[in-house]
Amino acid sequence: MAVAQEDGRPSSWTATPEAAASAVVDALRHLFSVLGALLASPSGLEAVKDASELRSLPALGKSLKRLWFDTPTTDWDSKEQALWLCRVLAVTEGSREGVLSFYGAGQLFCEALAIFAEASLLEIGVEMDEAWVAEALAVQEVLQGPHRGQLQQWPADRRCGGGSDPLLSTDRLPRSLKSAFDLEGVRLTKVQAAGLGVAMMMPGSTVLAMGGVGCALLLRSGRESASARDGEKWEVLQAKRLDTGSAKWLKHAHTLLRRKTCPIEIRFLPSSLAPPVIKVTLYSLRDVLCALPVGTLGGGTGGEASARLGQNQSCRLRPATEDNSFRLRVYRPGLLLDAVLHDGVQVQRGDRLVVMVSEVGEAKVYNEKPRRRPPDNETQETQVTLTDSQGQCAPVSEKGYVTEGLLDADASLKTA
Repeated sequence: MAVAQEDGRPSSWTATPEAAASAVVDALRHLFSVLGALLASPSGLEAVKDASELRSLPALGKSLKRLWFDTPTTDWDSKEQALWLCRVLAVTEGSREGVLSFYGAGQLFCEALAIFAEASLLEIGVEMDEAWVAEALAVQEVLQGPHRGQLQQWPADRRCGGGSDPLLSTDRLPRSLKSAFDLEGVRLTKVQAAGLGVAMMMPGSTVLAMGGVGCALLLRSGRESASARDGEKWEVLQAKRLDTGSAKWLKHAHTLLRRKTCPIEIRFLPSSLAPPVIKVTLYSLRDVLCALPVGTLGGGTGGEASARLGQNQSCRLRPATEDNSFRLRVYRPGLLLDAVLHDGVQVQRGDRLVVMVSEVGEAKVYNEKPRRRPPDNETQETQVTLTDSQGQCAPVSEKGYVTEGLLDADASLKTA
């Protein structure tokens, strides 16, 4: 990398196709890491950690999607965000479906990273760095360089670059297994890594798993070979062009955008008789027994469906599902079993809720909506009184908000 050509680019970038691909991934990892450091948010620092480990373009695409999900982008037009997100999904989903080349994934990811960098840095008032932009342009030059033909032949999920390779990670799994279960770039928790290690050491466990996956892949490849040839893969990708809009990817993009911009906000109002901590959990309306929080078995972007709240604390729940309505339960956390304080109330994305606990240990959930603030005094306080069916009042002092649309069937509302 120290030896430069006449145009200023390092000679090793174009020495061989393998070196060019590794240089592209390493440069994009560096750009992604710098962006996360500039944002200096918890999600940005997590992106910096991801950049040091990931070694493929789809894995970087997943990490970029997570960074976008946890980064405020209020000044970014929703339609533009949806189209941008389609580019990122083209990298991740197109790679998984085997219809995207390394060249196409590099172009799409580089463009998506530059657009997101401009929007996210504008949000925090930081200007784009010229060196950062120059390196992004250099990546595109390498992709358009003399090895362009070979880069178009390689799959998008080709592993290259100088990222670390943990001993127990999804990177150790066969490509067919990672593709079947969408495990590219997934970071394992300590418990998951331990389970993977045990499975790899137990005789026959991996063979059984791979046997089932192999049958599924064989059937899928058989159907694909009967209906399509290698030359038709490009036509499949063309059918999902971003300018005309892919129904599948665009629907997924709008789902993620709605999940990000319409969270369910919950605040635990302080009270002398309330427990110090409560737990709020969302369940599917079809889950009669409330066995699993919604989104537990799926979703790789966001997906908060449960949170613990201290008094006067708030949270934002963004469950990983396409549903818009859920069942909210309130618990008192316990060592073994959580005690139910509220058996459940139906809520929707975008709701702003407050939770109160009465002296008898029952939780009540109210729908809090913003009201129009007085034009002459934005700091005017409104005295709010929540009254239950027994006529017991709990006044709450709020700035600029009143509670409306009571969700509990056995309570009424009065505002003073």
